Amino acid sequence: MSFPRGSQTQKIKHPIGTRKGPLEVPPPTEKDWPKDDEQDHVLVDPDEELDSLPQPYRMINKLVNLLFDQSWEIIEERNALREAESSQIQPTVYPPLGEIQLNKMPNCMAVSQDYVFIGGAKGFSIYNLYSAKQIYAWEKLKVDVTSIWATDLGNEILIAPVDEMGIVLHLPF
Repeated sequence: MSFPRGSQTQKIKHPIGTRKGPLEVPPPTEKDWPKDDEQDHVLVDPDEELDSLPQPYRMINKLVNLLFDQSWEIIEERNALREAESSQIQPTVYPPLGEIQLNKMPNCMAVSQDYVFIGGAKGFSIYNLYSAKQIYAWEKLKVDVTSIWATDLGNEILIAPVDEMGIVLHLPF
């Protein structure tokens, strides 16, 4: 049986989202209120979203970002080094009071109390730190003094010259 197009008996098609009959709205209760409104809503600006670039431009973008990151790391290292240098306490520099003329090239030097101990080839010498005058010279050693260790023991000073073979020399005074 066919119905003519304008017939009243034709079925009425409802849109998908509509219901037949009256809507029932339940009364609001506190249980239905959202707990954290602010956490549920994230506002995203559609203009701030990044569009995907075509391949050659993505590669260029990655290289530029890599170059920028490496440059920034170098800048941070330099700033950290500059801050470390500026935070160090600068030692007080005193001008020289006098000059000591040496006959030979010294191998080593040590300072204790008011004396300078200088070790060289075939001996060592002791100078007053303030007057720059030689107090004692021992030049009868058969080996070169390669290092001197001197320490203050109250009224005395312990001197330990070491020769080129690593032996601590015993000096008769």
